[in-house]
Amino acid sequence: MPRFTPNELYKNYRDGMAGCLWEEHIFEELIATSRYAYFKDGAKKIKNSGKGKLSTPFMSVLKFDKNAYIERQTTGDCVSHATRNGCDLTRAVEIDIKGDKESWIARGATEAIYGCRGHGGQGMSCSRAATFVSKTGGVLVRKNYPGVADFSKYNGSMGARWGSRGLPDKVIDKADEHQVKTVSLIKTVEEARDALANGYGLSVCSSYGFSNKRDSKGFARKSGSWAHAMSWTACDDTGKEPAFLVQNSWGKWNGGGHPEWGPIPDGSFLIHADVAAGMLRQNGAYAFSDFNGFPPQKLPDYGFVDYL
Repeated sequence: MPRFTPNELYKNYRDGMAGCLWEEHIFEELIATSRYAYFKDGAKKIKNSGKGKLSTPFMSVLKFDKNAYIERQTTGDCVSHATRNGCDLTRAVEIDIKGDKESWIARGATEAIYGCRGHGGQGMSCSRAATFVSKTGGVLVRKNYPGVADFSKYNGSMGARWGSRGLPDKVIDKADEHQVKTVSLIKTVEEARDALANGYGLSVCSSYGFSNKRDSKGFARKSGSWAHAMSWTACDDTGKEPAFLVQNSWGKWNGGGHPEWGPIPDGSFLIHADVAAGMLRQNGAYAFSDFNGFPPQKLPDYGFVDYL
């Protein structure tokens, strides 16, 4: 299996490599079997709670793991990274609010998520990944599970191999011990804003590509087309319209400026509301909650600490 560098990933996705796929039947089954299939149904108590706010919940992740966003994909498993990053953000905020640092253990593992994709080729659908972490499997972390599998270090080949043969039963059973309670489809910019303002992470599959250079304020312009998944980790709604921080999984593939509110992790960039809206219209954006629905949560005060 080839191991792509950040520059190779950028080129390959621009040239048509499919990291995210569309599976209508998986999407429809997830919607039909979820109590809160749509975010708006499980998030009525937090509607408009992010309006006018700067919300940076990714800082809870960095509080527990400064290198969380350095880990990069080496194959077409972007959906597993975006899903893991979304689940990790949700988990980190909850732990941070409770002040229970010891329960963090490690960042999430990607291999089992990618291994459940059901075929031996590259790519998977965001709906299949969302189904796995909430229904047919669950969340595993970067550690060794004796007698099951060693996930302590990222191994893209492991998840790639499991695609055609299926996940070992022991892996499924272990993942099933820690399922995400609620996974819901995000349809609008306002919903994405409110999710992040309450510490709920997002994974977003879309066909939108972007420049590898950020402008002076941290924004990347839309450029080309990628069949790709990335997580959204912050929202700035203090201006005329919401802006979202997008975290890629290619390592240090881009560069440029940073927003006024502080430095952003390597590989990330800001997008404007109109671009965000276009991505969300493609029915590939999911929010993750460890509660039944999306109850209000007050983000920790991150102050002026440099988490990077």
